[in-house]
Amino acid sequence: MLPEIRELIATKNKRVIRNVAQYFEPADIAEVWAELTLRERLTFFNALDTKFTTDIFEFLKDDQKIELLNKLSAQRKKAILNEMSPDDRTDLFSILPNEEVEKLIPLLEENEQVRARELLSYKGTTAGGLMTTDYVSAPENIKIAQVLRELRSRAKEIDFIQNIYIVDRINRLMGVIPLKNLLTASPLKKVDKVMNTYIPSVNLDMDQEEVAKIFAKYDEPSLPVLDKLGRMKGVITVDDVIDVIKEEATEDIHHFGAAGVTDEYLAANPFAIAQKRVVWLIILALAGFISGSVLEHYSFLLSSIVTISFFIPILMNTSGSAGTQAATVVVRGLATGEIKLGDVWRVVRKEFLIGILMGIIAGIITALRAIILQGDVMLGFTVATAMVLAIVIATSLGGILPIFFKKLGVDPALMSGPLIATILDTTTLLIYFNVTMFLLWRF
Repeated sequence: MLPEIRELIATKNKRVIRNVAQYFEPADIAEVWAELTLRERLTFFNALDTKFTTDIFEFLKDDQKIELLNKLSAQRKKAILNEMSPDDRTDLFSILPNEEVEKLIPLLEENEQVRARELLSYKGTTAGGLMTTDYVSAPENIKIAQVLRELRSRAKEIDFIQNIYIVDRINRLMGVIPLKNLLTASPLKKVDKVMNTYIPSVNLDMDQEEVAKIFAKYDEPSLPVLDKLGRMKGVITVDDVIDVIKEEATEDIHHFGAAGVTDEYLAANPFAIAQKRVVWLIILALAGFISGSVLEHYSFLLSSIVTISFFIPILMNTSGSAGTQAATVVVRGLATGEIKLGDVWRVVRKEFLIGILMGIIAGIITALRAIILQGDVMLGFTVATAMVLAIVIATSLGGILPIFFKKLGVDPALMSGPLIATILDTTTLLIYFNVTMFLLWRF
């Protein structure tokens, strides 16, 4: 598609560009946007009608939107901002400096200014920050025919229509009519005879992660957002929830790996990433000093029974992996809502059993290695015992620590793979040396 767009731009014929570009999808154009020069972008953008340019603009990355805004004429900027859906416009304003936002809001029509300021007053990670005020509502005492007329008059203004919301005189939500039901109902019927009165909804201040869980539970394409009095304030559509799921999953993965990336990786500043990663590296290095102290403390044991040192890497790697596996599953369960804070003992019991089963298998394999290569049955028994205990404790800690973090109000993903592995390194060394002293040193 890129060569075709460049060929279009080369014609410098606005009418040709406008007529041919309509056969492309806005999302596809946004995907190749970075490959165009600034001159090509402006030529292409200024040739298109406002509706199509707005569709493309909403798909662009944040830095591309800012760059384009700074280059567009005031008139073009005004047209695009007024055409944008309220929620996408709020997302744009949230990434701009406050002084820039105050310059842009007066470009909006009066009613759009009111909507923009209202949406900006909500925290971006709540239902209020996600919602759009573009929806169709109708009073509870009219007929279906009147609702259909209202729908026809407003349909062009709204991008996403799945439900018609029935409200009372103070805008409290009374019911909802799915579009399919509206089209198949008799025009003479009253809306209260057709509407569904059971309506899943979300509160203005509900966290976006909880909103995503409610969407998953009820499998709805959109949900109404209500204030504390039950009044309609807006709706959240499934496309915004998909963005939330992507954002939350990305955040958890970055936290869990201590990756230090909060934005797109290729666009992120290397110095900023290094600054975030190095904090974790320092924490892990300091935690590693404890493991070093344990080795130093038991140096007499290592010098007396040299063969036990051969199994230290095996034990540390195995227990660290087992703990990380358990933590990964529990963090995911907490994120999806499958695991609740009250499930802590169920998780511990399950991971304890899993640890025993895995520990026995890994212990037998490690014992065979000691017996075959070192020819020492007692060493094999010692290493196998330490392996079982280390893995059981690793899986149990991996299950309980994310829940503990969650109870403290901290993101459980912060119980990252590197951190839990470092904690388990020290724990494994203590288990191994104490088991060795009990079974080998004593006898």
